[in-house]
Amino acid sequence: MIEERRKQDRFLDLHNDDVLWANMIRAHQDLLMLDRKEMTDDVLFDLLKMGILNWEAPNDRLNQTTPAMRHSTAMMMRMLSRVMQLEAKVRSASCSSYDIN
Repeated sequence: MIEERRKQDRFLDLHNDDVLWANMIRAHQDLLMLDRKEMTDDVLFDLLKMGILNWEAPNDRLNQTTPAMRHSTAMMMRMLSRVMQLEAKVRSASCSSYDIN
């Protein structure tokens, strides 16, 4: 329940720049929880990590990029999550159809 609320929070009580930061924090948490076995595109993973984290900073601090970069990265993490959920459903449905035959 709390996890679902974290994923769906729109941060309506925050100003736009703060919403971007809140979404980047959420994107970082999602990146950490990402199942690397399901994320088969290493280039995409590296690009997402580059957009979220400052690789030169100690302790993987959030990237201090422009708001446009934060916006596009947060949006991409959101879409990636949905794509991976749909892929899992299709994979599950494919396996089920093979079981019937």
